[in-house]
Amino acid sequence: MTGLNSNPLWRRTEWVTLWLARFGAVGLAAIMFLTLFDVIGRAFNHPIAVSVEVTELIMGMMIYLGIGYTTFLKGHIRVDIVLGQLSERIQAVLELITTSIGLVFVVLMCWRLYVKAQSLVESNQLTQIWEVPVWPPAMVMSVASLMMIVALVFHLVENIRAVFNRSLT
Repeated sequence: MTGLNSNPLWRRTEWVTLWLARFGAVGLAAIMFLTLFDVIGRAFNHPIAVSVEVTELIMGMMIYLGIGYTTFLKGHIRVDIVLGQLSERIQAVLELITTSIGLVFVVLMCWRLYVKAQSLVESNQLTQIWEVPVWPPAMVMSVASLMMIVALVFHLVENIRAVFNRSLT
């Protein structure tokens, strides 16, 4: 990572993914307060009618706004009991393979998210109660998920450098 974290594109990607994650955190806080006020309203027989719809829309965006930063930081859950016993070179090769496979799946996921968002734009599908368009959150999810691709590409470059590093045993 020494070579990449001095790269301006690396630093810019970290900044963008961090701010997207912060927007996701704001969404989480909004869900929390919406649920709180909905529960209080139910106690007085005045629930918030759109609370479920708003929660669903924000929840989807919240996940994709934060996943790029999590990927950038390599914050996903890993079980490396067996990998820790292998040589550094074998670990680097396995990391390269898994990152490559992950990148393929994430590219497919982003593509399908975009296709779905486009179909929602064309159909102008609305939520059932609030009757707001569903496509803006879907488009946010598809665009925010691109940052996961960028982070994986950085990790792929890092892994390629590690595999061909002569000092590894």
